[in-house]
Amino acid sequence: MHNSAHNELDCTHSGSFSNKMRENPSADTNQGQNKTNTSSSSGFNVYCVYDKFAATLREPNNPKSPIGTQDYIDSYRELIKFLDQLGYMFKFDKNDVIDKLKVLQSFIDKDRKSESHFDIIQKAVDYETEHNFIKANPDNFTRTLLRLHRALIFIVEFLRSLIDRPLSESTTTIAIHCYETTLYHHHSFLVRQSVKMGFLLLPSRRQLDDIIFHGHKSELLDQYKTFIKIIKQIYDAIETLYAENNYLQLP
Repeated sequence: MHNSAHNELDCTHSGSFSNKMRENPSADTNQGQNKTNTSSSSGFNVYCVYDKFAATLREPNNPKSPIGTQDYIDSYRELIKFLDQLGYMFKFDKNDVIDKLKVLQSFIDKDRKSESHFDIIQKAVDYETEHNFIKANPDNFTRTLLRLHRALIFIVEFLRSLIDRPLSESTTTIAIHCYETTLYHHHSFLVRQSVKMGFLLLPSRRQLDDIIFHGHKSELLDQYKTFIKIIKQIYDAIETLYAENNYLQLP
């Protein structure tokens, strides 16, 4: 049983990414301090993000793995701490994400008082489909999750591009490219222009390297790539679920 307040702070469980860093003395010269050294002033912690997303997949080797709703919410909360580092232009999107996470959390909290319909994302969508809740209520679980789902692929592509794209490309160029291939198609003209203007204020790639890797990029790079694959697997599982139900174009 998860508790949202508990999970907001609890990053003591260790996934393979955390263990790799702890076993590598070059990644941290001060044993026992590595969690502090990889946390930003906002509380962003590379261990927490990896471990929480890894816990989301109930069957990691299954492309359609059941996805734990509470773990998905907690993982997104950790990603928000990274978005905090990207500047003021992400504040509006961040607030929107927080509001939608609260909606999902409300379904989880109510669910605990009765039969569990929302503890697994696939179960929640199936339940709302079976009871015809999708079109009746715009604030239902399925539609709310879809907004978060669409934003997640932009974050995934941005994180991936920070290490895959040529060093000659600025964070602004990378962000615009990722945006145009993901969220762009879901936004109005005015929102598109506002977002692209905001990208001009993004931190440099070197600054983002410091935020993500805290000086240990060579030691962490392989695990970072694995972390991105895990998020993409979660995204793909939800994408498949929505495609099978013809929900990807819901307003």
